[in-house]
Amino acid sequence: MDTSLVAAKVLGIYLIISGFFLLFRGKTIPHLLKDFFGHPAIVYLTGVILIFLSTLLLIEHNIWDGSWRTVVTVFTWLVLLKGLAYIFVPETLHKMASKKVLESVSYFGIVAIAVGLSLFYLA
Repeated sequence: MDTSLVAAKVLGIYLIISGFFLLFRGKTIPHLLKDFFGHPAIVYLTGVILIFLSTLLLIEHNIWDGSWRTVVTVFTWLVLLKGLAYIFVPETLHKMASKKVLESVSYFGIVAIAVGLSLFYLA
């Protein structure tokens, strides 16, 4: 199977599951974030893992042709940036998870499900 198809399907499934989690268990997010950012080693390791996985995917799939494959590439670059942020500016990420953002978590869940379904079925 083509790398683009695998990446789109994996990303689609991830977004669908994350979206349903945000819809049905979104109220637990503040507690999860508090625990997560309270352990700097876990934050660092998460950043390393995100950088490693996104770099592997970018080496195999860095396509900017304007099709659905570009969406996969953009998400992969965003994952790489998030990994870098976990390592270099975790305090900023923690502050970004403000109360306003956490109040609209169900909207993020709906968007994640919609994007995930599109990626999964387009691929």
